[in-house]
Amino acid sequence: MCYDRSYLASGNIWRITAAFFITIFLTLLSVVLHAQIRTNIDSLSLLAQQSTGEQRVQVLHALSEQIRRSSIDSAITYARESVEISDRIENEPLKAQSLNNLGWLLTDAGKYPEALKHLLQAKRIFEQIGDLQKEALVLQNLGKLYRSQSDYSRALEYYFGALNLQEQLNNKERIANILLSIGSLYKLMDQPGESIEFYRRALTLSEQTRNMSDIAIIATDLGSVYSAMDSSRSAIEAYKKALTASEQLPGAHAKATILMNLSSVYNDNNSYQHALKVNSKALALAREMSDKMLESWALENIAITYRGLGDYTKANNYLLRALPLVKEVGWQENVIKNLNRLARNYFDMGELEKSIDTGEQAFEAATKARFYGEAREALRLLSEAYQQTGNYEKAISIQQNLIALKDSSFNREKSRQIAQMQTRYETKQKEQEIALLQKEQEKAELVRNVFIAGLLLIFMIGFLIYNRQRLKIKKNRTDLENTRLKEQQLKQDLAFKNKQLTTHSLNLVQKNEVMKELKENINQMRQGTNGEVQKKLGKLEHLVDYSFNLDEDWEEFKLYFEEVHTGFFESLKRQYPDLTSNELRLSALVKLNLTSKEIATIMGIAPDSVKTARYRLRKKLDMETEENLTDFMMDVEKKASDRT
Repeated sequence: MCYDRSYLASGNIWRITAAFFITIFLTLLSVVLHAQIRTNIDSLSLLAQQSTGEQRVQVLHALSEQIRRSSIDSAITYARESVEISDRIENEPLKAQSLNNLGWLLTDAGKYPEALKHLLQAKRIFEQIGDLQKEALVLQNLGKLYRSQSDYSRALEYYFGALNLQEQLNNKERIANILLSIGSLYKLMDQPGESIEFYRRALTLSEQTRNMSDIAIIATDLGSVYSAMDSSRSAIEAYKKALTASEQLPGAHAKATILMNLSSVYNDNNSYQHALKVNSKALALAREMSDKMLESWALENIAITYRGLGDYTKANNYLLRALPLVKEVGWQENVIKNLNRLARNYFDMGELEKSIDTGEQAFEAATKARFYGEAREALRLLSEAYQQTGNYEKAISIQQNLIALKDSSFNREKSRQIAQMQTRYETKQKEQEIALLQKEQEKAELVRNVFIAGLLLIFMIGFLIYNRQRLKIKKNRTDLENTRLKEQQLKQDLAFKNKQLTTHSLNLVQKNEVMKELKENINQMRQGTNGEVQKKLGKLEHLVDYSFNLDEDWEEFKLYFEEVHTGFFESLKRQYPDLTSNELRLSALVKLNLTSKEIATIMGIAPDSVKTARYRLRKKLDMETEENLTDFMMDVEKKASDRT
């Protein structure tokens, strides 16, 4: 026994010693990495002092890139100087490059009007000198600018413009990068299907070029979409692919980013201890690299985990530690998000005065920076807080501001612009394909004409053969042109009907969202009233319930739907005569691949009721468990079209 105790004591000493040396090693590593970054910045600063002209501009570009994560204001100062120097030496390509760099940094700082001015100027110069590669980069930065302002239609327009140019240049790495940006934008627009499509295209290209950095980034974003769709298995597979790619990259930036995304999956599955463990590793890596942006992100993630655990005090402590870092970096959007998170935590803790004060700060900053999504979040919170304090007049005023931000006509116009922009992109691709076919046809005609001319020199009778052939070709061209025009007309008609159906579906969603929000507000107001006012509010609530079930909306939707998907209802009813009208309506909405949230809004029911309705529908359709309901509806339409 004495021997055993001695052995155990010896083991403990070794473990303590090992832990001590590991701690020293990590501390030294952090110091070395920080010193290396500082050394790089100092070396570039010294080089900038010693250089002039074009060389100084290039050094300033590198210096602004190196320092932007720790001080966006200093990076902007270097970028402004590079613009001044390139303008003074009258180097237009270098000036455009400097303007693009400055616009990109100003976008990160939330200074959008000035950023837009410089980016448009850079775009004009690159267009004039014919540099398609640099022009595409500017278009991508313009897309990022409008995305930051929640103007998703314009952002998509610039992204697709950049994509067209890069496809002309056949630059696979840049194409993958733009596809990633488009996928991220569709994710923000709550369109996961489109988002996944563009992410997968981007991932395929990155795997072809073996770009491990892009693979890590794209797989991480793909995992976040799967996570949002509650597809935890697919999300974890994507994150594992990203981690595998990050192992082949220098530094720990990519690994830290992926770990923080992985923590979101654990949070969604209520695995909070795993989330804390993963985020703690990411926080340590961020501090080793002295990356304030990543450090702030890790602190925010830990705060979210503690909120999930119900520990609002700890959550706010981490948010308050992240806030100065985000402000120092100049990450305005996350400043506002953190203020909203703080306000929500204060509300749940019952500290209403702090909640209102923080929420008003968030709303003011979001409105000034044009972050309308965060502005709406702040207004929702303020409305709840004022109702809790009994200030119903202020609560109603806040609700009016919220409704104004959600103006339905603006949303419809945005949807129309997105549809037009996508159509323009697809049309442009078709035009390029047609132009290529025409060139090939012209080459074939040239060869044929030379051959005929050669025959004329040998045989006089060749002239008659040539003449007959020419007439035949002319007739074929006319027939082909007529066929093309007919096909084009059919495509335009179908696109128009699809657009009508999409617009009508969006209108139903928007109308029912407003009605649902109005009903919630009426319920809240009824709790604080009585007597005659309560009766009137009850009647008003009945009117709102009635609006959810208007047959006119359904009949109009059914009319548009049947124009695009002819015979769908007839075929479905023939195969399954026991289906009710509500089940037919649900089948049509599933056929359009709408989300459960959108279906719930259109049908005026809760999202959980949608799941129940889908389950009952699957039973009536005698579907297997592994069968996809949307694919099933596609087969119904295919069978209907086969009959016609």
